[in-house]
Amino acid sequence: MSQKKVYGTSLAAIGSEQRIKQYAERMKKDRSTVLYLMPSSTWLNKARSTHYPLSFGTFDDLASTILDFHNMAFLSLTEQERTLFFQRILEAARQEDARSPREKARAYADTYGQIKRLGLSIDAFKESFAACMPTFVSYEAMLEEYHMIDPEQKLLLASRLLTSGKDMPFEVVVEGFYDFSPLQFKLLEGLFHANIPVSIYLPNFKKLDMVEETLADLQTIGYDIQSFKVEAIPKVTSTISVIKATSNKEQWTGLTQQIQQSASQAGVVVRAEERDEWIREANEQRLPITQSTMIQLEQTPSFKLIRYLLVPPQNMTEHVALFTEILSFYQIKGIRYVKALYNVRRKGKTEIDRVDKLHEQINQRSWKGKQSFTDYLQTLLQEIETFELTGWLEEQILYETDVTTLTQLNSEKQAIRIIQETVEWKIKEYQQYQLEEMIVSFEFFQAWIIETLATKELFVQAGLRNGVESYTWQHLSHFEGERLFVPSMGADHFPGRPQLAGYLQDADLYTLDIPYGKPTQAHFRKKQEAYFEQLFYVAKEIVFSYVEGVDPHSPLLPSSFVERFEIIDSWSFEKRMTKKVANHQEEQKEIQAYWKGKQFELADLPEDLTKTNESIQRLESGLEPISIEATNRLSKHSTVGITALESYARCPIRYSFERLLDVNEPKTKAVGVSHILIGQLVHSIIEWLYKELDVIGMPFSHLSDEKKEMVPSLLKQKLEEDWEEVERESPHVSKLELNLLKQQWLVRLLDWWKAERKHFWDNAKLANMRITSLEKSLQLDMLVGDHETIRLKGKIDRVDQLDQEFIIYDYKTGHANLKMEEEVRTGLKLQLPLYSFSLREQLERQSTERYEAIGASYISLRSPAKRANNGIWKESEVGKGSRFNVSGQCKNKEEELGTSRFLDKYELENKVKTLWLGMTHEFPVKPLDCRDSCPYGPICRVTDEQKEAQIEG
Repeated sequence: MSQKKVYGTSLAAIGSEQRIKQYAERMKKDRSTVLYLMPSSTWLNKARSTHYPLSFGTFDDLASTILDFHNMAFLSLTEQERTLFFQRILEAARQEDARSPREKARAYADTYGQIKRLGLSIDAFKESFAACMPTFVSYEAMLEEYHMIDPEQKLLLASRLLTSGKDMPFEVVVEGFYDFSPLQFKLLEGLFHANIPVSIYLPNFKKLDMVEETLADLQTIGYDIQSFKVEAIPKVTSTISVIKATSNKEQWTGLTQQIQQSASQAGVVVRAEERDEWIREANEQRLPITQSTMIQLEQTPSFKLIRYLLVPPQNMTEHVALFTEILSFYQIKGIRYVKALYNVRRKGKTEIDRVDKLHEQINQRSWKGKQSFTDYLQTLLQEIETFELTGWLEEQILYETDVTTLTQLNSEKQAIRIIQETVEWKIKEYQQYQLEEMIVSFEFFQAWIIETLATKELFVQAGLRNGVESYTWQHLSHFEGERLFVPSMGADHFPGRPQLAGYLQDADLYTLDIPYGKPTQAHFRKKQEAYFEQLFYVAKEIVFSYVEGVDPHSPLLPSSFVERFEIIDSWSFEKRMTKKVANHQEEQKEIQAYWKGKQFELADLPEDLTKTNESIQRLESGLEPISIEATNRLSKHSTVGITALESYARCPIRYSFERLLDVNEPKTKAVGVSHILIGQLVHSIIEWLYKELDVIGMPFSHLSDEKKEMVPSLLKQKLEEDWEEVERESPHVSKLELNLLKQQWLVRLLDWWKAERKHFWDNAKLANMRITSLEKSLQLDMLVGDHETIRLKGKIDRVDQLDQEFIIYDYKTGHANLKMEEEVRTGLKLQLPLYSFSLREQLERQSTERYEAIGASYISLRSPAKRANNGIWKESEVGKGSRFNVSGQCKNKEEELGTSRFLDKYELENKVKTLWLGMTHEFPVKPLDCRDSCPYGPICRVTDEQKEAQIEG
């Protein structure tokens, strides 16, 4: 008969290479298989690092091995999937209840799972849970019909198979445990009766009640415990201290800072639910740790896009939210982001092709009400591939240089890969178990796939091999350092109070037939005592900490396990603020702010704190500086539109609201047709007309009278066609108002054409001049610092040229005037001066000829014939004899237009530098053009005094 023995083990020997080597040699000698069972992945990873050819795993892996040995294969369900199947059963049953099927499904599934974790059959609850029994029976019938199995059923089935009498040629080693669950005991009992060699190692560093109970249960099963002997060894701990903290944040901050100051190798005990907090605080305090940073898939834009594919938006708010996620995925930020969302609210689309295309693909997808799992999954996979997200990400990653953006792009690529691999695996799994025809409702599939994907994790940042390691209570014996920190030792955390899941209560445990491992409160307390005692055998120094204080319901006191030790210190915000040396720059600022707030005079305050201290003066002055971080971020975008410079000059604070802070305009009742919409319409009609007439590059005199006479009818026809878009975008405007407005703009367009004919097409003085381009893009590099250059960009509505002379025109739907001192010098109107300079430079770069800007003018559709102070002209082109019919009243006469001398005269390079510096450093409440109609009036703090000061200025 094979041996089934229990041995004692020191903490240091658990999972040791020496013991693993011993079983590896035995396996080689006996030509057998050794299954080496340990409690967690941490233990298993360490064991596998020895590279000995043993089969390392958990009790769950043992159950899988037994099922494989009996050629039994099942589709494994997770606990989340079990809940969804319960929901499906309840929905089909249509039980009348105040709770929804989803709420009941959670309670029923938790109850069922708890019953199985206790190693029991549902028959034991026929009376107590009579209302649940039909659902439990239906669930088990479904598992059998579709050849599925959940985690608890796997272990129960494996334990039954062990009694089949079939020889299984393997040996089992179990170590790293203090106790076993009822299900694990069932497997151990099955192994014993199957006559499989089993060696169980239990800690024997001192007599522990938990181990004694486990030994008694194993002995009852029949295991030989004679080889187990308590070999008491002296504790290694020489220093024990307790530190209280005023908050959870201060506890983790104090802990990480003490570790940084520790000369000895340190470790920290971290519960699973505190893992994220530990990683976050360690990163904030710049403490290197071994644990990798992970995020859940549901936090990524990619997952959110898939969720919208499954749960399409139903209203405008949800559509905007979907557009926001798509813009986030495509890394569209800043002004483009603001404009895109503005277009969404006005037109229902962003006007960015790939964004609108993806939104349409997601929004238009319809799903069948019922279908097989695999059909749904294959459809989902096809849709994801149709989106072509991975290809776009790979292309961006290839050329992206910004580290932060590159990290985000790689995370999204990883997210899509995980989504696709998960879906592909589920398809293969369902096909493998011949479940292709399992029909489910779309609502069920929707909830199932979202839950399946949501908790998947993405790798963000690798831990450091030489960093501080964290430990769970289960694998503390791995600790090889000297100083061990044990946080969260409050009475509410340790000992905790375990609760049974679902409808089961602690009292039920005493009436149920659970022979081994009954999870009572007493059992749990013994287990925590065992975990606690091991601390003193692995670390020379132990630092306990807990959060003190009193909340409205219960006092926050130290755990009964540590209250006998002396409290030697405390961690609090006030105490941290009084220390002499800060741990890092951010904390240094925090300390300085603390003392400045107490009215102490401090030297060498950081810039941001200095600005905070000067807040009142700044408010009075209207200054609105931004952080260094924001300045650096804004400075990276070295391309700026000339119109953006004008907007900033007009009102810096409004510029920040509109283009940087994404502050939505207050929602008001829509009145009239949008001026922006009319402007876009007029510009597009003019551009269309000249392209339709094919006059680009044609001398004015070459346009036939026949074509000139056709223009009014063409304008009318085009306006009729394009006006449909205006009507669609203005549902709040009456048909009568729209028709009147259309007629008004038809008159203005016809007047414009009359003026065009007078000044250009019928003007004998300009017979050989021609339009050389419409909507011409320009860019101008300008030095704004010793080593910093920005690129100004813009678009000229129209360029006319005669040999080496050129004029630029900018169409306006409103009134248009130009004042050199009040508007050009101040930066309010930069387009004409900078466009002239940029175009001349561009033309001369492309030719050996010298070019001359002889004029630059606005053309207002409200007074299109006007040629006076709406432009800048060479003096020879003004007054009597002017080729361009420019009135002698024009004051804007500039011989140096388009040259650097003109820029110098009005200090435009300095103005651009000043505006650029402002756009990246501050957004003061100092409007040069402040109007009562400004939509941001309700949130702007501009005063009448400030308005008057600018007028006087």
